Amino acid sequence: MRRKTFLFLQGPHGPFMRHLSRSLTSEGHRVLRVYLNWGDSTTCRTSTRLKYRGKPEDFQQWAAEQIEQQGVTDVLLYGDCRYYHQQVMALKERYNLKIWVLEEGYLRPNWVTLEQNGVNANSDIPKRFRTWLSQKPLKDFVPGCYEHPAPVGRGLRGLVFWCIVYYLRRFVGTPFYPHYRTHRPVSYLREGVAWLRKLAAQQLGRKRRSDELFRRLLAEQTPFFLIPLQLDADAQIRFHSPYKNIRAFIEEVMCSFAQHAPAGTMLVVKSHPLDSEVIDYRKVVANHARQLGIANRVLFLESGDIPKLLRHALGLVTVNSTVGLQSIHHGCPTKVMGRAIYDHSNMTAQCSLDAFWQQLPKPDTQQYKLFRCFLLEDCQINGNFYSIRGRKLLIPEITRRLTQG
Repeated sequence: MRRKTFLFLQGPHGPFMRHLSRSLTSEGHRVLRVYLNWGDSTTCRTSTRLKYRGKPEDFQQWAAEQIEQQGVTDVLLYGDCRYYHQQVMALKERYNLKIWVLEEGYLRPNWVTLEQNGVNANSDIPKRFRTWLSQKPLKDFVPGCYEHPAPVGRGLRGLVFWCIVYYLRRFVGTPFYPHYRTHRPVSYLREGVAWLRKLAAQQLGRKRRSDELFRRLLAEQTPFFLIPLQLDADAQIRFHSPYKNIRAFIEEVMCSFAQHAPAGTMLVVKSHPLDSEVIDYRKVVANHARQLGIANRVLFLESGDIPKLLRHALGLVTVNSTVGLQSIHHGCPTKVMGRAIYDHSNMTAQCSLDAFWQQLPKPDTQQYKLFRCFLLEDCQINGNFYSIRGRKLLIPEITRRLTQG
């Protein structure tokens, strides 16, 4: 097996990258870790640390020098749309690099994504899926393949803990990395204050009231459409959608619903579980509903089980969330407003948004099963970045793919 030299850029918060580094070095490979801010030291400690304290516009030249001097063969990063990551990815052809991109799983929960060269709308999954279909006779297709992944444990607490550690270290280390450019549109201090407000509101009973609204919605069997919100900071919105922000998406969908949805139907807007509420979308939705004269037809939920909602919903409208794949899984008509790997003619609505409310084309179940099986064979790995059990599942398989690929 050829010895490789890996360059690690920014990874998931927590010890995942550190454990992966140990696994790779134990097999004789070399790992270099780029520190862009002091918070990065919480995610990986390797024998070779490359600290970059320069200006963002000079980073690509610095990275090129390191790649050449250190003999880098492979690059590993988390998310492919961050500024620093794009600068290194642009060097791929010049240095014949293999670029490996980690991301949260396309299929949730229990899975993470590992692809070469890009994820989400930057992925060539549609092309690979067509090739896979042409090479795999239908008689070889097993509908239940990979349907029983090993449980990965709850990773939310780990994610929250390591986020806090990361941002504290980044703040303390600011004098040492004065030019660092974050990929997030909101400062972490402002976001931290917003999280504290949100947690305080939940303690005062807001989540309990939302849970009660959720139970009443399902019990009354009111026909409704579901709109799952995404995060403004998400690359899916900033790079893979026509929207400047989530507010623009909300306003477009609500206007279309008011004019074209059948009478007697409701619009349920579901908050993202990791939304810090820097922007009060509850208020945004309520104000826009009043302006459109549909205040009695719009419901905002902070909590609620997504699969249960999908089993009862008339249809789902999303920018490009992975909830769209869950929607297709449950046979729910799905309209995608951005760019998504699963936006295929047999699985999602290809009509206009205005027509969607009335037409509600059902997804092709067989096509979805094939696509799901392809994803699980191609780029989904059973595990979780933030739980101990999840990392134990991930590390050996990701090590195998990185060293053999």
